[in-house]
Amino acid sequence: MLQAPEVFTTERLVLRRPRLSDAEAIFEYASDSTVIHYMDYGSRTDVSEVVKSLESRPAEWESGSFSWVLTVKPDDRPIGTIGCWLEDHAAGFGYLLNQKYWGKGYATEAARTVVNWAISLPEIYRVWATCDTENLASVKVLEKSGLVCEGRLRCYLIRPNISAIPRDAFMYARVRGAS
Repeated sequence: MLQAPEVFTTERLVLRRPRLSDAEAIFEYASDSTVIHYMDYGSRTDVSEVVKSLESRPAEWESGSFSWVLTVKPDDRPIGTIGCWLEDHAAGFGYLLNQKYWGKGYATEAARTVVNWAISLPEIYRVWATCDTENLASVKVLEKSGLVCEGRLRCYLIRPNISAIPRDAFMYARVRGAS
């Protein structure tokens, strides 16, 4: 099984594996209804939910589903999370960022890092992500991260914070060898 880097270091960020001690910082943004508005799960209502999720991360890591917290140098407090999962010849990814840090380019910086790592793997030919068609901030992040919109997925995913009816999503991807 392929192993991912434990840590990525960018110009402004450190992406590292999450720790149980990160639970309070993660809960801060995972319980924010504005932050999780477009996610496919509801707001976390208790820090124990975050702890339980963090406890499952080592097993997920071993199965090819990786996650890192984003920290702004030199601070080690998580401001967001980015995950990447490998399936055959493709890698999917998604991210979440504390709204206090929106509009600073951190999501793009983290996404570029993970996308570049994934597409560099010999067995990966496609890196993809989806976003709700109304989530224009994520559209910008995905485009700035080198992904191209391939189309609209109709009635793709239920976003429980918005509606019980499946919503449309954009499919974005970067394909090795394609421009």
